[in-house]
Amino acid sequence: MSEAISEPASQTQQAAIEPPALLFVDDEANILSALKRLFRPLGYRIFTAESGAAGLQVFEQNTIDLVISDMRMPEMNGAQFLEQVRQKWPDAVRILLTGYADVTSTIDAINKGEIYRYIAKPWDDNDITLTVKHALERKKLELEKLTLQQNEELKDLNANLEAKVRERTQV
Repeated sequence: MSEAISEPASQTQQAAIEPPALLFVDDEANILSALKRLFRPLGYRIFTAESGAAGLQVFEQNTIDLVISDMRMPEMNGAQFLEQVRQKWPDAVRILLTGYADVTSTIDAINKGEIYRYIAKPWDDNDITLTVKHALERKKLELEKLTLQQNEELKDLNANLEAKVRERTQV
């Protein structure tokens, strides 16, 4: 089950127009409902999936900025899911949500899925919304920094290219 709140747009239009897309993955429908109720009024595009496999399908069909996944799910746990997300969509921010304290599994998720944060159930609404906001702001700043760096590299390449053209035309 996945739900999108806004209409699809091209990827360039998405980046310029649409708000960030969040994906919630949990095998408990009531948790997905609670997360949708919490985040929908904040203006995000919301997607949900009831399993890791369904979450991967959502990623295949949509640009997802941030994913919050439960740890304990049948077939594919949160650590396995987030590891696959990291491999295929490394730019998506990954957050682990869990209601049990299995330290080994949590460490596994942190190491293999390179998660941004770990949030315990039951969560505090203010804490989880601030965590998401800060994660998305950090992602945006990293993207802006990368764009500036690439622009500088392009300027250097253009300057060197112009010099090489002058050099070759003078011979």
